[in-house]
Amino acid sequence: MCVQTTVVASPAKAAQTPGTAGVTVTNTKLVTHLGADADLNQARYTRYALATQADLQPDAILVAVPGTLGGAHNYFRLAENLMAKAQAAGSVVEVWAFERRSVLLQDTVGLNIAEDEKDAGIAVNFLFGDELDLPLSPELDRRAVFYDQIDVPFMANWTPQVFSRDIDVVVELARDAARNGNVFLGGHSAGTGFVARYAATDFNLSGTGAPQPGYAKVRGLVLFEGQGGSLRAAAPTAAELDAVEAAADGGLYTAARTGAVSSYINAPGLGPQQLVSSEVLGMQMAFEGTINGEQAVLQQAFGADRNGATNSVYQQVAGYNDRPFPVTAGAALATFQDDDNQPTPQFFHLSMGALGSMNADGLVEWLDNDQTLPASAYTDNGPAPITLLTPQLFWGVEAEPVNMARLVPSLFVGETNYSDWYYPTTGLLIGNNATVGGANLGLDTSALSLPVAEGGRGRSDIVNQTQAQQIDVPVIGFGGTNGLTPVPGIWRSFANAIAPCASLSCDGTARMLSGANDLSAFPTFGGAEGGFEVHMSEGYSHNDVLAADDDDTNNVIDPLLAFMERNAQ
Repeated sequence: MCVQTTVVASPAKAAQTPGTAGVTVTNTKLVTHLGADADLNQARYTRYALATQADLQPDAILVAVPGTLGGAHNYFRLAENLMAKAQAAGSVVEVWAFERRSVLLQDTVGLNIAEDEKDAGIAVNFLFGDELDLPLSPELDRRAVFYDQIDVPFMANWTPQVFSRDIDVVVELARDAARNGNVFLGGHSAGTGFVARYAATDFNLSGTGAPQPGYAKVRGLVLFEGQGGSLRAAAPTAAELDAVEAAADGGLYTAARTGAVSSYINAPGLGPQQLVSSEVLGMQMAFEGTINGEQAVLQQAFGADRNGATNSVYQQVAGYNDRPFPVTAGAALATFQDDDNQPTPQFFHLSMGALGSMNADGLVEWLDNDQTLPASAYTDNGPAPITLLTPQLFWGVEAEPVNMARLVPSLFVGETNYSDWYYPTTGLLIGNNATVGGANLGLDTSALSLPVAEGGRGRSDIVNQTQAQQIDVPVIGFGGTNGLTPVPGIWRSFANAIAPCASLSCDGTARMLSGANDLSAFPTFGGAEGGFEVHMSEGYSHNDVLAADDDDTNNVIDPLLAFMERNAQ
């Protein structure tokens, strides 16, 4: 597989952002990392193509947006599986994984050197050498730069519209590359919100002339383990709209600059220095050629004890939790991210085997999914729920569809990452969360966006989602019964928000045939004929829909390829 990361200029010039006219970069961390001429008004994507088809025009391209704290390589395994299945069917498909401009803040210089040298120890030295009191590795000329919240307050101005315009750059490039402009837009988890907002956006921001809706640029929408979005039940009040304007006109930036609100997500154990751990462990497993080699490099002692503890990353770097026993790299990764290990946030979950026994070197190993697993790995969560009011929506027998050894390259290969270290938070909530000075406007922001003469406030510069109820392209959703969308009823709100399907593959059937106005867990959608279909994979956790092997448990790859083939022109 060819993996190529591209950065291109975006027309979205966010206020106070390096690269915007009149902005001078003075923060010493930014200067050290990116230089005084840093430009963060960039759109970035990673292209996945089969090596044997890399020079062929793709019949279709899936532009895919990762979810919360997710990087482009979340789609690595899905791309492999989808493109191989397409090739077997005689077609050429590519996946272009969109990367939020926040990934430009990730300092990966030393990680790239470690990858080239095939030495995970260099990565540890680059990232954590100061905490471990290590001399700088001769291959490096500096340590990694990590940003605190107040270093990057301009992120508060990275609104949903900024990201929609970034996505639009990638969509347009894909439309130029694909046969007949056959581009599909997908998202995972919170990424489905980016998809829905893009589809609902009118990219004609002038306030005059014909709309240029996002949905009209794509052949269909793909929602992986996320509901997309919904309409607000009642019109926003004048006070709510005032609050959105105040937040956009400097209020959020001022709050972020003073530390009153966060610029990016930094939950306990999920800060930039912790999110990078999967890349280091991925390198170790790849370079050792096994998921169960030497002791996890993050647990290894680098010299004598310090501060009354082992001189390891787990013991010396804030935000880390050591394992209660010596572990291999595979066991270190899985005891954080496997779905049977709590209290890891559910949006991080993968189902990839089970904890093994201690080997001859005194290290606890990880059992990959192609090994014999204990019965406890296959928990039966019972029958499917009837309504959305059921306290526990999980159902079915848990699967273990993710092979860690095959997942390993996605953790570190090339110029991109598995995680978004600086996932934007406050700026993304403008117009979508009243608690940060905005309002819950939902997918239709007409009351704010439309010209005054048309009943709005003329603030299309903030957000211009006026097209939600005109979205007429096909939609397909994928859920895992052990994930965040465990029942089809979760997609009801999006199906009710959009227009009937007008694609050539649709025949006038409604988006929903039954259950549109109730809380049933399993309503009936219109299927391919109505342009709204949902496919569940039993026992899958949140990230399994992207990372699973293409086996009998996988109800993603075949329906997705059929959806793309059916709707390509």
